[in-house]
Amino acid sequence: PAVKHQLEEAWGAKCGDTAGMTEIGTIMIFECSHQPGGTHIIEDHFIEEVLNPVNDEPAGYEELGERVVTSFGRGFIPLIRYRTKDMVMKVPASTCSCGRTWDLYSGGIRGRWDDMKLIRGTNVYPRAVEAIIREYAAIDEFQIYIWRKEEVQDEITIKLEIQPGHEAEWVVLQQKLAKDLANAHEGLRFNIERVEYGVLPHFELKAKRLVDVRPVVQY
Repeated sequence: PAVKHQLEEAWGAKCGDTAGMTEIGTIMIFECSHQPGGTHIIEDHFIEEVLNPVNDEPAGYEELGERVVTSFGRGFIPLIRYRTKDMVMKVPASTCSCGRTWDLYSGGIRGRWDDMKLIRGTNVYPRAVEAIIREYAAIDEFQIYIWRKEEVQDEITIKLEIQPGHEAEWVVLQQKLAKDLANAHEGLRFNIERVEYGVLPHFELKAKRLVDVRPVVQY
């Protein structure tokens, strides 16, 4: 929502959410002009299920789960109950006032289950972190940096580039952002670090803002 708001402010136009998959060759969800805070599922082309990723049981309305799709649109490459790893929450069609009878995914694709990182016993999802960071207009670019301190304790550092002209906001921003992130993650401490403008990678297409340099245990 925060990124969408920034785009709408910058371009003076409505910004709609949609998503597609190479495996199905097209989009499978879209946000209508009523902008209900979610995306309609194109249910006349796809069978969309939401499963609990832990026990594979069906997830009900307003429960987070993994998106599982069946598609017959490409006859030579049918998909049967294809597990996408997409994190979604299905809500009924009545959530939107546009009149369509298709259910929605509240918030669209919220992230990926395989993106989740465990930091000192707390689950951290990059898209949830980004949603909080994007509430701060003074932040231009960021990176989520996960590392291991003294080979014992996992740490998470948010590296930030501040918009030129907003440098005076840094001290207050650093304290408030650390508090907001901690409150959203069971009190987990986030290190907030400012870097020089232009140091972090800037992306135009699919961004890769998560860097995990913890050693991988080999068995």
